[in-house]
Amino acid sequence: MDVLNSRALLRPSDLDRSRRCYRDMLGLAICREFGLPDDPGLVFFPDQGLLEVSGHAATRPGGR
Repeated sequence: MDVLNSRALLRPSDLDRSRRCYRDMLGLAICREFGLPDDPGLVFFPDQGLLEVSGHAATRPGGR
């Protein structure tokens, strides 16, 4: 079986920091931006799939 496309969705506790990490530090190409212009969600191309970074985590990392 071949997987043609996969999509992972991340809801980080610090959205801006996560966007900067994937865009600036890892250099992933942006597929699209969506949502509010001052707080957009981003979809990246991290190889052959898609990585969506948007919204906010319900709890902080390490929480229940």
